[in-house]
Amino acid sequence: MTFAASLALPRRLTLEPIARKIEQFRAARAQHSKYLALLDELQNMSNRDWDDIGLSRLNAHEIARQTVYGR
Repeated sequence: MTFAASLALPRRLTLEPIARKIEQFRAARAQHSKYLALLDELQNMSNRDWDDIGLSRLNAHEIARQTVYGR
């Protein structure tokens, strides 16, 4: 009977790590959607609007990234 005692019982499978990854994915996707919406809004601004705020149209990606992601 020593052989039967040495068998390891299977560990219980938990779905918590998978659920956490899914939630992280959803949060990242929502944040990316905000980034794309802001970028679209910035890109739809006229050159005069950009001149009024004293920035270049070339900064649109950087502004959207910093605003949404804070980096």
